[in-house]
Amino acid sequence: MSPVRRRVRPAVRAVIACAPDMTAEIAMRHGVEPCVLVTLSGFRPRLLSGGVRVLADVGLRAAISGVNAAEYLALIRRCRAAWAVVPDAFGDFRKTLALWHRYAPLIARRAAPILVLQELHKMRPVVHALDLGVERVALPMRRHPDASCAERPQLCAERAARALDLLCGRVSHVHLLGPALRALRILVPRLRECERQGTLVSFDTIAYHRAPDSATKRVMGGRWQPRSAGESLMLLDAWLRLALAARP
Repeated sequence: MSPVRRRVRPAVRAVIACAPDMTAEIAMRHGVEPCVLVTLSGFRPRLLSGGVRVLADVGLRAAISGVNAAEYLALIRRCRAAWAVVPDAFGDFRKTLALWHRYAPLIARRAAPILVLQELHKMRPVVHALDLGVERVALPMRRHPDASCAERPQLCAERAARALDLLCGRVSHVHLLGPALRALRILVPRLRECERQGTLVSFDTIAYHRAPDSATKRVMGGRWQPRSAGESLMLLDAWLRLALAARP
């Protein structure tokens, strides 16, 4: 691997949390910076508040059925995204890299492109991204080819931590794609340390559309899913409280 100069930044910023229903008030309550997640898969922000940055992603359903590049670029332009995840191929870094070279130059005209480091169980994608000088990368944290991160959060967190050991201080931005709640909770101290090393850190979630625990379900009257915008905000608040809490 070619030598890489570490970045030095004087300011330490909060971790950025992206969700379709994110508000500045909820973000402030949990000590994170707000970001609205917009995807092609059907989740749309109810209100793009001034000053709140936007992350665009293809979304799982659109990724499976096939990406319409023109539609995705139009979405990025319409929502004035600050960042956009470049279309990737699940579990295949070689194909993901080909998609990066194809789409990143187009996306870069409208937003900062993010390369997904598929095959996170290997270090090769991390090293390759550093060799290419890629500034912004994403770690898949919902599912790996051999594991569901909701079922094996420790495994997924350990893989992400190994990648962060190489990336923090060397790239400008690391994003966690859809982390499972327990995996994110394990990684929170490492993410904050990554920020102190000068790398911007963010994550996105739509997992709060299901109550994160039985206590929240009871507050919802025994229901797992929200029926209103107010209930969605309540679930997001509960999800962040559990995910960002210090581990016992």
